[in-house]
Amino acid sequence: MRAKTIKDWHWISSAVCLIGILLFSITGITLNHAGWIESSPTVESFDSVLPPAELAQLSNASGDDNLPPAFHRWFESITGAAISNNAQIEWNDYELYVGMPKPGGDAWFSVDLDNGAVYGERTDRGWIAYFNDLHKARNTGAIWSLFIDLFALASIIFTVTGLLLLSKYSKGRKSTWPLVLAGFLIPLFAIIGSAHAKAVKQAELTVEIPRLEVAEYHPPYLAVWLADKRHQRVVDVAVWYDLKLADQEGEKWLKDLRQWWRRSGRMADMPIDGVSGATRRPGIQRIDLSALTRSFKQLGDGTYYLYIEAAREVGGRELIRIPLQLPLTEPLKFSDSGEHELGRITLTLEP
Repeated sequence: MRAKTIKDWHWISSAVCLIGILLFSITGITLNHAGWIESSPTVESFDSVLPPAELAQLSNASGDDNLPPAFHRWFESITGAAISNNAQIEWNDYELYVGMPKPGGDAWFSVDLDNGAVYGERTDRGWIAYFNDLHKARNTGAIWSLFIDLFALASIIFTVTGLLLLSKYSKGRKSTWPLVLAGFLIPLFAIIGSAHAKAVKQAELTVEIPRLEVAEYHPPYLAVWLADKRHQRVVDVAVWYDLKLADQEGEKWLKDLRQWWRRSGRMADMPIDGVSGATRRPGIQRIDLSALTRSFKQLGDGTYYLYIEAAREVGGRELIRIPLQLPLTEPLKFSDSGEHELGRITLTLEP
């Protein structure tokens, strides 16, 4: 291949790749240091009541992957936004739930199939989260996926033609091939070093909040705490409740978490920094236990219990207790399942 042809392919591919490489390089840094970048997501909620005619059509479409056109028009007139093409539609006997993930945020809404009550939320996590999701091609759709393929092809052409040009003009530059070799060895040693580095200890609790087939559903309040062998509270790990109610009204219902309330809640000043949080919707929720494991060094040896308690308005209450022995000398993996308010519970701890 002639040098001029290689140069032409090189500069054309470089022009095509220029903005993409810049974008992917910047978002590579923001993704690698995501924990350093603070962001306050913007959450907008909406609620309404579906008219009887549209509700009847929606109920008749139960189980379908496509929602009636009349419902699409009604939804857009109320919210000012269309239902996305990648909407995740879930049906049960009492409710329609639609998730609409997007780069840098997400949206969801539910429709009560008995009375037509509609409630939903839209979350925007900002421009950095948006470009980070573009980098990962997360919830971006087919067009962006096609762009990633074309960009990757152009990048391959750019690098291969660059290598060919190096081979043609390297005679007068003795440092060319040592630098090329360094470009290979540096990431290789970084990978090897990462593989032999001490692994990050796992300390996580996953809590499944089940999707219940009930006419009136409220996300459960939930408390997680560590207790000693006498079942006295040692430290609170997480307390989820309705933070949005006016005049801290949500705190009044914490008494429904009976075990936690008797042992800790009645003496606590809410909210508790690093512990309190909003209620979670159905699905798998993760709780980082790194802070808890660091406190193990200050605790005496013996038997302890990790309590998970959930209580739901117009619902029931459930409590799961996980025993653990301190000091922790070997990895602990514990799983259990609730019967109604809690689903699968998994505790993972490493010494």
